[in-house]
Amino acid sequence: MAGRRDRGPSARRLVDRVEGRLGPLDRRLLLDEWRRTMGRPTPATERLRAQRRALLTAPGLLADVRAARSSARPTTVARRLELLERAILEAEIEQAPEIARRRDRLARRIGAFRPRWRGERVGRAVVRRAARTDPDRRVRERAFRAEEPLYRPMENELRTLVALRNERARALGFRSFPDFRLSLEGLSVPSLKALLDDALRYVPDEMRRRRESFEERTGERGWYPWDVGYAVQLDTGLPDEAFPGARMLPEVIAGVREWGFPARAFRFRVDRHDLASGGICLAPDPPRDVRVIVHPGGGWRSYVALFHEVGHALASGAIRQPTHLLRWHEHLPGFAGISEGEGHIFEQIASSEAWLRARPGLDRGQVDRALPAIRRAPLMSIAYLATWTLRELALYERPAADADDVGRRLARRVFGYDDHEPLSFVDAFSVDLPFYAPSYVYAFLLCPQLTAAALAEVGGALWPNPRIARWLVDRWFRDGSSYDWWVRLREVSGRPFGARAFNDAVRGLPT
Repeated sequence: MAGRRDRGPSARRLVDRVEGRLGPLDRRLLLDEWRRTMGRPTPATERLRAQRRALLTAPGLLADVRAARSSARPTTVARRLELLERAILEAEIEQAPEIARRRDRLARRIGAFRPRWRGERVGRAVVRRAARTDPDRRVRERAFRAEEPLYRPMENELRTLVALRNERARALGFRSFPDFRLSLEGLSVPSLKALLDDALRYVPDEMRRRRESFEERTGERGWYPWDVGYAVQLDTGLPDEAFPGARMLPEVIAGVREWGFPARAFRFRVDRHDLASGGICLAPDPPRDVRVIVHPGGGWRSYVALFHEVGHALASGAIRQPTHLLRWHEHLPGFAGISEGEGHIFEQIASSEAWLRARPGLDRGQVDRALPAIRRAPLMSIAYLATWTLRELALYERPAADADDVGRRLARRVFGYDDHEPLSFVDAFSVDLPFYAPSYVYAFLLCPQLTAAALAEVGGALWPNPRIARWLVDRWFRDGSSYDWWVRLREVSGRPFGARAFNDAVRGLPT
């Protein structure tokens, strides 16, 4: 079978056959992921993953798909073949049995963990709130380190996972696992590093300003990771009671509807559960079955996270494509950048002056004091994301290196921190979504570039603006994975993806 050149109908038959079996498996696996994220048993997961891997790694399939692609004209069939090849490569690496077993075992431990806080086991939201809001620096540091008993013991196991991922990627012709992942989003390791350098252009000045402000306002000396969130909270000063958890979902949806989304667009499921990350959106069968899981509780940051996940859900719910591979952009290799970028676009509502001024419980003075810090927050975020990305990249480049030393050097370079013991290099993403951090970097850079393109066409303010939904649906969401995001971004914005729009947005912001 391998080596035969499929043409015309035979190429279509090939992709129809595989995709017809792949779609139901992917849907069942995502439903299992939803159950696992919600803390429910998933006894069928390993069997389903084995079936999916057996389908995608069948002898000769990769060669047949590549042969069919080489002779296919630029059509929907050709695009489906390209996406199928990506899914096959991903399965050959991440679903290899020796990787999947280790990854899933660690992921179960992470999902079940509850940090100990003040003598009790609590949800992660409790310690994260303390790390951000407690005026006692010692308490903030304890909160900062609350998950170390979980992650430190996992380090050798993660190193093994990293080495296995690199090994599998090299067997498929890539220099490393990060090279494989980056190639699917039009980048390479050198181009990613150059992108990060460009995005960090204004970060050192911002960090010096943040440190000086923190030391002046608190009387403390020194600058550490457990000070950053508190410093931002001091500068922002938005009271949690103005963002009640009980009203979070209807108020976020009301805010998004001001972009012109109709009521029927919000027919997706929302659950609350304690998560290792801020939130998650799963689309087992877009556009019909889309689900959001968010942290319980309230506060402005929780609202931001829900805006993000609602953005994911609306993007998946707006897809209008005829087959599974063309609809499943949130979960296909090479689409993490567009996925996180779509969520980040919606976060802008929570950061907009008009939305904040419309909030009951916030007076004009509170908003006036918060806005400068909110507008400068992307500099803090890009610093964190770049550090995370570079630290994980260093792990894949040298799995046996001293990760703590790497963490210290990056912290000094990017944040200007004083010397401290860094956290473990293990986190939930490095286990379950390896080398995903660059996707959040892309999101922060893509968002201002795409938003500027939208407003240039539809006019008006960012929020409220009832013309934005139609633009997003028609120019961005509807096509799903029928195009690559960096190609479409150049088409709609008139320039290639990069840090220029981000730097333009943060340059010269008031302090």
